[in-house]
Amino acid sequence: MKKILLKLNKQSSLLLFLVLTGIVAWLTYQTPYRFDATRGNRNTLTEPTQQILQGLQQPLKFTAYVPDEPELHQQLQELVAKYQKFSDKVSLEIINPDIDPERAQRDGIQSQHQVVLRLGKQSEILGSVLEQNIVNTIQRLQRSDHRLVIFLEGHKEAELFDNSSAGLSDFAGELHKKGYKLQPHALLSTGSIPKNTSFVVIAAPKQAYTPDEVSILQDYLQQGGNLLWLEEPNSPSGLKALQKTLAISIPKGRLLSIDNKPRVNVNSPTLVPITRYGEADVMQKQQGQTLFSYATLVQRDLTIKPTWDFDAILTTTNKVWLETNSPLSKDIKFDQDSNDIAGPVSLGIALSKEGKGEGDKQQRIIVIGDSNFMRNGFVGYAGNLELSEQLFNWLSANEHLLVIPAKIAPDTKIELKDWQLYTLGIFFLFVLPIGLIAIGGIRWIRRKR
Repeated sequence: MKKILLKLNKQSSLLLFLVLTGIVAWLTYQTPYRFDATRGNRNTLTEPTQQILQGLQQPLKFTAYVPDEPELHQQLQELVAKYQKFSDKVSLEIINPDIDPERAQRDGIQSQHQVVLRLGKQSEILGSVLEQNIVNTIQRLQRSDHRLVIFLEGHKEAELFDNSSAGLSDFAGELHKKGYKLQPHALLSTGSIPKNTSFVVIAAPKQAYTPDEVSILQDYLQQGGNLLWLEEPNSPSGLKALQKTLAISIPKGRLLSIDNKPRVNVNSPTLVPITRYGEADVMQKQQGQTLFSYATLVQRDLTIKPTWDFDAILTTTNKVWLETNSPLSKDIKFDQDSNDIAGPVSLGIALSKEGKGEGDKQQRIIVIGDSNFMRNGFVGYAGNLELSEQLFNWLSANEHLLVIPAKIAPDTKIELKDWQLYTLGIFFLFVLPIGLIAIGGIRWIRRKR
């Protein structure tokens, strides 16, 4: 009898174990759980991307034109699954272009391994499946308007399509990805500013505007136009009348800093780091440090009755001052007995004014005493690109659009000091081999004995 009970006990235990294993397997299949163990969460979508997906109002469909390769299909499903995690409006369709060439032709597919992203009735072929590119495409598809930004030319301004370090081509390329239409424009030849202009850019002119051109700009502002004005120290732009219209002052001189050595490996007092951005709406998403070179002060003119709301958006530390007299030298410093202006000072101001009629848009203007931060030579440093994009989004009344930061892998590079490298070299080249030989010799001697 005991043997029978023992046998039944073993069988029931085995059956219970199998049942529990089946239940656990079923629960695992029904409620899968994943977590990102990479440093920097490189396999997880950024918070701005999650916000965009959660705010989708239309279906978002990935259509991949690829051959019948199971491994490739699996990779695409895993890619799209990261987006489906945050929105039930995201879907994936995989099509073999050899089997359905007519549909591939309708979607503009010219080769295999291309992906079409469709939002509602709008669609676009993806250049790559990186997160930044996908989110930029989503934002472009969400816009029904074509935002025209006019860059004034004819006075040696920073050129929009110049590939040199002084040009704006790198930033122009980023703006194009985000749906901006950029157009150089000469006021003298046209005599006006297009009515469909989102805003006008004055990019650090080195020759003076004529009175007629200034009059066109003032009329544009009088009609509620938006403006981004980039200045440089001691500029001969001939825009004093525009300063009075905006109730701002741009004194002669240049900003110098003794606060850049700890942050960047450039020993120049003309390099000004900024980490204070004020509380204006345009700066709400800006974080970290931005770098400015050869900048000047921009401030409100207190002698003129204001008709604008003013916000200082770029403020220096107290280690920056406006140098008005002395030539640049290695030992230059603030002179309190001169016309120098002690920091902290402002090199950027945002002006805004509510429209007069009901439903009229807010008029927005930004004046910054520097243009280098947007040029090819500097736009890639620190947070300069993010700042530039925030300015354009705000001026075009699209500040709700998100700037997606690039995912940086923090653990792909090991930086060691010289003594650490020498220690590792000595250990692996001498200590470890000699130690292994010694251990082997000792064991051989012991066994021989």
